Amino acid sequence: MSGRLICSATECVHNINSLCSASTIHVGGMNAHTSGGTQCDTFAEKGFRNAVANMGNMNVVGEIKQLFTNSSVEMSPQIKCDAVRCVHNADRLCNANNIQIYGPAAATSEGTQCETFAD
Repeated sequence: MSGRLICSATECVHNINSLCSASTIHVGGMNAHTSGGTQCDTFAEKGFRNAVANMGNMNVVGEIKQLFTNSSVEMSPQIKCDAVRCVHNADRLCNANNIQIYGPAAATSEGTQCETFAD
């Protein structure tokens, strides 16, 4: 991914001001035909336990750089994707320039979806 990932799953431990602080995210949806058939499998509800459990997948360098810039996005995770029918899927990696994960009311990964999915 060369662009940025915007995320509306505000209750996710990785969500910082609508940007994703994970180093790698995983979009599920092997049999998806629409964005509704996808989900962000990296989603973890905010809380101390999940923050500690997900420390190994934090983009610390990107987070620090992001603190000092408003003009660019420094947090751009690698996106692994199982939605093989999506036009942006290249060998199970997302090659879209900008990705949007939707899930403003999500409490689990099932409440999220990849809005960038295109058949």
